[in-house]
Amino acid sequence: MKISLIISDISKSGGTERSVSTLANMLCKKYEKVEIISVIKTNTKKSYYDIDSRVSVKFLGQIPLASSLLSKIKWSVSTVVLLRKYFNENNSNLIISTGHNYNWLLPFIKIRKKVKIIACEHIVYKSIPKVSRIFMSSTYSFLDGIVVLSDKAKESFKKYSMIFVIPNSLPFKVSMESELTSKQILVVGRLSAEKGLERLIPVSNKLKEKFPDWHITIVGEGPEKEKLSTLISEANLRDVLKLNGISNNVENFYLESSIYIMTSHFEAFPMVLLEAQSFGLPVIAYDCPEGPGQIINNGENGYLIENDNVTDFSDKLFMLIEDEELRKKIGKNAKSNSLNFTEERIIKKWMFLFDELK
Repeated sequence: MKISLIISDISKSGGTERSVSTLANMLCKKYEKVEIISVIKTNTKKSYYDIDSRVSVKFLGQIPLASSLLSKIKWSVSTVVLLRKYFNENNSNLIISTGHNYNWLLPFIKIRKKVKIIACEHIVYKSIPKVSRIFMSSTYSFLDGIVVLSDKAKESFKKYSMIFVIPNSLPFKVSMESELTSKQILVVGRLSAEKGLERLIPVSNKLKEKFPDWHITIVGEGPEKEKLSTLISEANLRDVLKLNGISNNVENFYLESSIYIMTSHFEAFPMVLLEAQSFGLPVIAYDCPEGPGQIINNGENGYLIENDNVTDFSDKLFMLIEDEELRKKIGKNAKSNSLNFTEERIIKKWMFLFDELK
């Protein structure tokens, strides 16, 4: 069986790109032919994340998607033409697409009846633009299946097609755990608006006042970097809230930290929480839609905080700072929870899905 994975641009660094790379690396161990089709034109014809040598990567060179409705329609038509041409020349048994901009096009791309088409949705449904939802409603019923990351997400998409809940797998195997003795608190991710990084400012102010020897390190890049840097400077928090930039060795940051925190406004299924837990870190996150609540058992392997409740967020953080034994207890439970998302467990869910579609 040949499996084709469609993604916008595999050369980028981000949660979707990492999850597709991880999925391809899993599937190639079970199936003979696996490929990644990177649609958008890029100067870097290489995946940002490591790809197994058994996986082929194709770059199609499509122009980026524009924001206006007319431009989006033209782009969608040209993308269908491009992908139909590709699959007419390259047979595939199963096409898996990630992201609504490509998912709703799948029925138009399917050129052979026996080909199965699956859409993966990795973002919160309510965050999808209304125009895109209209497009989705016109074609999603023709999909063979929709894969979502959590039970909450399933409720949003169940009206369209057959739904399968398959969380992302941990992208790497962890052989070491943090000692939880450093005075570093960690944040990892793209510096974008939905991450709510401005909500770190009041927490950092309280941290500086009560525990001046502790600091928060942010690993990542993104469009909000300049704005966040200005907020940090204006609040005089350069010594507490540190922008590290992107890293190709994020594992070391997990190992060198004692607590992981997340301030996102919404998250579908935040892999960084699982990554942090796999290194034995206790985690704290706002209970935003939809993802953190699917990973954190409040008070057991981390803390879920009522959205925008800065006082409770800070109190739970300070409680973990003050009590090393509590940190280690929560961290041990976090590690145990992360084992539910190993490659061995997640690949079985995909294989079950493929068997269902035969």
